[in-house]
Parts: sequence; C-alpha cells; structure tokens
Amino acid sequence: MKPLKIGLAAGLLVAAGAMSSHAGDNEFDVGFGVGVANNYISRGSTQSADKPIIDGYMEATYGIVYAGVWASRVDIAPDDVEIDLYGGIRPEFGKLSLDLGYARYIYDNSGSVSGELYAKGSFAVTDSFSVGSDIYWDPDAGSNWITANTEFSGLPYEIAFSGSVGSDFGTLNLGSDKIAWDAGFSRSFADDTVTLDLRYYDSNRDPARFVARLAFDTSFSALKK
Repeated sequence: MKPLKIGLAAGLLVAAGAMSSHAGDNEFDVGFGVGVANNYISRGSTQSADKPIIDGYMEATYGIVYAGVWASRVDIAPDDVEIDLYGGIRPEFGKLSLDLGYARYIYDNSGSVSGELYAKGSFAVTDSFSVGSDIYWDPDAGSNWITANTEFSGLPYEIAFSGSVGSDFGTLNLGSDKIAWDAGFSRSFADDTVTLDLRYYDSNRDPARFVARLAFDTSFSALKK
C-alpha cells in the first residue's frame, strides 16, 4: 500500500507526484500525473522486489473535496498491480492544512483488498518550512501507521528537503515495533510540472535503499492557460 503521498514531498510531491489540493474556491478540476522510479518503497519495505516501476493517478477536486485513483506496478507474488481508490477533504485553517479521508487498496491477481482511514496535518512554521504528522488506521486489521514529517523548501537552486519517520507502534504484531524513515531532496522544473526526487529509505526491518523518481503532474485547468 502507498501511504498517500500524492501531495507531500517526494511524491507529495506523495503520493503521490502531486497536484494542488485545491482547484480554487468551489471550482471543479481534474489533476493527473505519471511517474517512474527505480523502486517502490512503502513504510520502509519494497513493494516491487527492488525493481523499477511506473505509476500514475487521476484526481478530481471540487473546493476542498477530492476523489482519485492511483495505480502502480508491484511485485508481491502473485500480484503485479496495485490500485488505490481514495477520497476525502482538505480544509485549511490559516497555516494549518488538513487532509482527512479513506483509501482502499486493491491487488490484481490475489484479489486482496484492504482499506485505511487517514488524517494528515501540516503546519507552515514559515513560508519555506513546515512540520506535520500523518495517521493511518485500518479498522479491519486494527493496525495503524503514524508518521512525523518535515519539509524545507528554502535551499539554493529551488531545491527542497523533506523527511519522515513512522511506526506501527506494535499494531502489526511483528514481535516489536516497526520503524521506518526517509530523507531526500527534490527539484521541480517546467512550471512545477516535472519533479525529480532523490530519496534514502531505511527501517529496522529492511535494508537501506536509494530511490530516484521522476514525475510529471498537471491538471485540466493548467492545460487551459
């Protein structure tokens, strides 16, 4: 499963690549994008057996309301494709941005299906520095994943740094807490439609990995300009 980062550095630059969370006040818009990477890492573990992947998404927004679909190649026998259906709201209160929603994860060959409620928050300490936290909860499995995130976009040459650390706090019943972390740099080009992200991933249960990702993101409203 992908911790929906279609919106927070790396592929929030997620996702997720990412589009803007707002099309404008009460305006309908559709964002879409595609990305390639040398690996697909979720919560510190590879989902593609350390092989390259291609993924893409389409997301419709109306004001703060959104719904979308994201799909990626995976290599988790017997599955080859992961499809995520998600939706929610993204309200803002001054410097505080929230993202509240639900994601459904579907795998092609096994037919495996699971879902998570999520609540994400980000606070803009300055114009270039933000801190936040994401909470994911699977009500069926009774498991959760909680992260602390940070992003700093004030580096030279318009380079941004972002990182996160997360844990299941023992809810995955692995014998001990799983802890995963990542840190990386990203740079956007071509009016922020193309993003290159170089990121280091590690966890207390997985080997360290370096992932390079190139993503293209745009929206129907941007194409009309």
